Amino acid sequence: MTGIEKSPATTDDLFAPQGNRLTVLSFGAGQDSSALLELYLDDPDFRRRYAPNDFVVVMSDTGDEFDQTYDHIRDVQRRCKEAGVEFVLINPDMGFHSESWRSLRHFYRTKGTIGSKAFPKTCTDRLKIQPIYRWLEHWLSQRYGVKCNRKAGIREFAARYGRIKMMIGIAKGEESRMADPAKNPNRWYRESIEPIYPLVDMGMDRAACQELLHAKGLYVIPSNCKACPFLSEPELEYLRRFNPESLADWVELEAAKLKKHADKNEVIVTDKDGQPKRDRHGNVKVENRNYGVFGVTPLPVKIEQAKEDYASWSDEDIAAYRYSHGHCVATAF
Repeated sequence: MTGIEKSPATTDDLFAPQGNRLTVLSFGAGQDSSALLELYLDDPDFRRRYAPNDFVVVMSDTGDEFDQTYDHIRDVQRRCKEAGVEFVLINPDMGFHSESWRSLRHFYRTKGTIGSKAFPKTCTDRLKIQPIYRWLEHWLSQRYGVKCNRKAGIREFAARYGRIKMMIGIAKGEESRMADPAKNPNRWYRESIEPIYPLVDMGMDRAACQELLHAKGLYVIPSNCKACPFLSEPELEYLRRFNPESLADWVELEAAKLKKHADKNEVIVTDKDGQPKRDRHGNVKVENRNYGVFGVTPLPVKIEQAKEDYASWSDEDIAAYRYSHGHCVATAF
């Protein structure tokens, strides 16, 4: 693969940014972001429209991806190097992950907790978004000479060269996941970052991304953490059949959390005045607030239910379902 020709960079005048000098592809190693990378590598019109100047691909490692995903990442790193495209995989040893969130399971294990549908979803922000922007400011300081101080460098870069285009792999049909940058609580983000969604612009849904990848001989599985509480029953059965060791570890992590918080198994239900509620027989109401991955239903029960529900599906059926449907939660970017 030959190197990719780039357009001339814009002016360095601090007070007169022209256009957008930098586009960053937020790479998740799944089907949508992989399709975006292939479009960038192969289509000059795509590059002119979405990334005409400086370009970098970045991914933050959650530590809990499937082996096939890590194989894909290594292949992407090789191909980007051949094309002269900078690809950065942020791992915890680089210092951009927090000490608490070095990986998904590291957080669960050290904090005695577990990801749950009953809890607010913070893992994407902690393991992907925050490390990427910490890394980005550091990279900007080395590459463009801006300061590196609590996002001040990102704002300085945007003032000089225009807002940073953050290219995000959200496909047509998932428009509800497109975040409004004006509503972001961080001023530095509102002033400095311009999220762009080329797949939506081009009318490409998940199936179209799969077709593009197939045409290049690429078989890319959907990217998600193995210990994700938002996976579906078929995905849980996929994990049981193809990654039983990982699933067993997940069960142990949930069991440890439930044991640690056993005092919440029977919590007295109170009214707005803090008084205990009673049922029609006069008994004090109690409820289980010791939540696991799927709320009060333990993970082993869900695993057995998925095993029973999909007993008639072959391994090929389960794998095909996971590949074709993808894995998508409601996180907005």
